[in-house]
Amino acid sequence: MPHYSVKHVYEKLVENRPKVHWDRLVWNRLNTLKHIFISWLAIQARLQTAAKLAKLGISNSARCLISGQGDEDHDNLFFWCPYSNRCLLEMKNWMGLQCTGNNLHHLSRCISQSRSTKFRKQVYFAELVALVYLIWKCRNTSYWDQTIPTVKNTIKNIKHFVKSRIQAVLPKNVSRSDSHWFLAL
Repeated sequence: MPHYSVKHVYEKLVENRPKVHWDRLVWNRLNTLKHIFISWLAIQARLQTAAKLAKLGISNSARCLISGQGDEDHDNLFFWCPYSNRCLLEMKNWMGLQCTGNNLHHLSRCISQSRSTKFRKQVYFAELVALVYLIWKCRNTSYWDQTIPTVKNTIKNIKHFVKSRIQAVLPKNVSRSDSHWFLAL
């Protein structure tokens, strides 16, 4: 009779999982739960975009609900759409982020591989996740209320969400230079 081991069963269950490179982006303790959930769906291209709904016959149009330019798929929504691209550029300028890509996976990898401290990377990830959430919220607002917030308003909301969340759960082992950097944002 074979010997039963919880460890062996667990290893059998886990061994075939593909390695993902976006885990630190989504599962960052500085993120809020609603931002985590929407970003988790977005990074896996599982949000119900207009293009997906049109393909299923639920929606009449696959056009981007924010700009009306191109089909609303994940690549367009995050960050090829002119609105989301402007938001991304404003966020990069505010944070001093040097990543050049316009793709969620590329941005995640760029932040992970940057030479920034762990705390700064976590703040960058929190910013990006908040941006994804607010773009999705903007998309839904444009559908239900036929209004689109300005880029300035979206960036203001990102700053508010991220700064208040990080101040609430600020890690204790943050260096003095990182603390000054964060307070200067």
